Amino acid sequence: MNIFKKSGYLRALFVGLPFGIGSLIVGIPLFEEIPKIPDELELHSGVLNSFGETTYYDEGIDLEMNLFYVKIDTDSYYAGRRKERELLEPYKYEIGDSIKIWTNQNDVYIKQLIVNNQILMVYKPPYWRAWFFTLAGILFTVMSVFYLIKYNADYFGED
Repeated sequence: MNIFKKSGYLRALFVGLPFGIGSLIVGIPLFEEIPKIPDELELHSGVLNSFGETTYYDEGIDLEMNLFYVKIDTDSYYAGRRKERELLEPYKYEIGDSIKIWTNQNDVYIKQLIVNNQILMVYKPPYWRAWFFTLAGILFTVMSVFYLIKYNADYFGED
C-alpha cells in the first residue's frame, strides 16, 4: 500500500473534517449577516455631478480596474461587475439628475441605484456565498465522517 492510500484516514481527519466544519462555521452565520433589504444598506443621495468609465484602484484586493462610476455631491460610486454595468451604462444620464445609491457599509460599490425615481438596479442579496460555504461544509463534513467510520482500519495499518 503506498503512502497516499495509507494517509487517507489522516487526511480525512486533519484536512477534510476541519475544512467541512470551518465552512459550516463561516456559511451559516452569513445568512444573518447579509443585508436582506436595501433599508439595511447605507443610503447616499444627491445630485449627479459626473459619470462614465474610470480607472479605480481597490486597495483591499490590490487591483486596478476599469469601472463605470457615478459621482454625486459626497463621493464617487462604482459598478464593477459586467451585469451591473450592463444595467447602469445604457441609461441617459444628465448632470443634475437626482440620484439615490445604496452600498454596503463603508463601501463604494453600488448595490441599488435610483435615478430620477426610476430604479436602474435592484438590490439582490448575495445568498450564493452563504449557500456555497454551507453546502461545501455539509459535503466535506459528511464525506469525512463516513470515511473515518468506514475505513477506520486504515488508521491502524490493517489491510
